[in-house]
Amino acid sequence: MAKKTIKTPVEGFNGIVAGVAFTDGVGHTDDESAIAYFARQGYEVGGHEDADRDYPAGDPSDKWTKAELLAYAKDRGIQIEADVKTKDQIWAAIKPGGTPYKGVTTPEGQALVNDSTDPKDTTVKDQADLPVK
Repeated sequence: MAKKTIKTPVEGFNGIVAGVAFTDGVGHTDDESAIAYFARQGYEVGGHEDADRDYPAGDPSDKWTKAELLAYAKDRGIQIEADVKTKDQIWAAIKPGGTPYKGVTTPEGQALVNDSTDPKDTTVKDQADLPVK
């Protein structure tokens, strides 16, 4: 992925956020998790470097279209079996950790998941801490 220009909400900021160094409020990164984090937090994400990609920046979500999920899988080398046809089946084949994914990542890019089937349970956990099924 090509680098994106990130502008902080605080003009003139100097420092490091999510692994990206900022000078005078401007930083550059090609880290998709960091880009998604900045977009969620109100940073200005500039450039059109993603024109060659057919899916949003950041971690996959069940909100993505079937075409976006297939493009993501292809780009990441995730094998989708021939009998997998529906969006839900494709999502099940690529979702992180095989658990319901809340689309949340830490600034370091760690996936946070919810392993409950109760829709009112909003507890999220580090994917790495979940037992392997």
